[in-house]
Amino acid sequence: MAKQPQKRSGGAAGVLVPFVAAMGIVGLGVAWFAQEQQAPRVVAAPEGCITTGLDAIGGPIDLIDINGRQVTQAELAGAPSFVYFGFTHCPDVCPTTMLQMADAINTLGPSGAGVQPVLITLDPERDTTDVMDAFIETSGFPTGLVGLTGTPAQANAAAAAFKVSHRRTPTAGSSDYTVDHSSFVYLMDGDWRTRGLYNTIDGNPSGLAQCARAALGPDLGADSAER
Repeated sequence: MAKQPQKRSGGAAGVLVPFVAAMGIVGLGVAWFAQEQQAPRVVAAPEGCITTGLDAIGGPIDLIDINGRQVTQAELAGAPSFVYFGFTHCPDVCPTTMLQMADAINTLGPSGAGVQPVLITLDPERDTTDVMDAFIETSGFPTGLVGLTGTPAQANAAAAAFKVSHRRTPTAGSSDYTVDHSSFVYLMDGDWRTRGLYNTIDGNPSGLAQCARAALGPDLGADSAER
C-alpha cells in the first residue's frame, strides 16, 4: 500500500511567524540601544559636591594676569573652568587644592583637556604678578593654570560675586598675616555660569572629577560620562 505524503506543519507560515517575532525583538533592541546612546547619562554628585541653588553665585570679574593683561569673564568663557580663590602664601589648603585640580583634570581624560584651571588671589597686596607667575609654575599644579590678581578692590569684588568667605588674620608672634577663607572649586560652564561647587577641605581628585561630571555633564564632552 502506497504511503501517504506527510503534511508539513505550518509550511511557510510556520517559519515566518518565529522569524517575524525574532526580528521584532531585534528591532526593540536596536531602538533601546539608540535611545541609550542619545539619552544623557546622569552622574551622581559625590559628598561635598553642590549642583543646585547656585544662581546667585558667580558673576563678572575684572582682574589682571601674570603679564599685567586685563582679564574679564569674557576671556574665560567658551569652555568649562575650574576656579579657585586662594593665595600664594597659603601653607597647605591652597597648594593641596591645586594638586587636586591637576589630578581631577587628568582623571577626566580627553574631556579634561578643555577645562581651564584658574586661581584668583585673595591677597593681592602680596600676590603681585611676579609672585603669581612663580606660584602657578609649581610642579604638579594644573597645566595652563591661569593666575589672576589685581587691586584689593578688584580681588574683593570677584570674591564677593562668588560669595567667598575670607578675612585677614594676624600671625601670632609676628607682623605677618594669613588669610582664612572658604575652600571651594567653582565649576563653571562655557557661559561662565556656576554649575557646581566642590569642597576641597575633605575632598580628593576623584571626588572633584565626579562632581565635574555631575555638574557639567555634556559640557565636558561625551567621554566624561563613560569614565
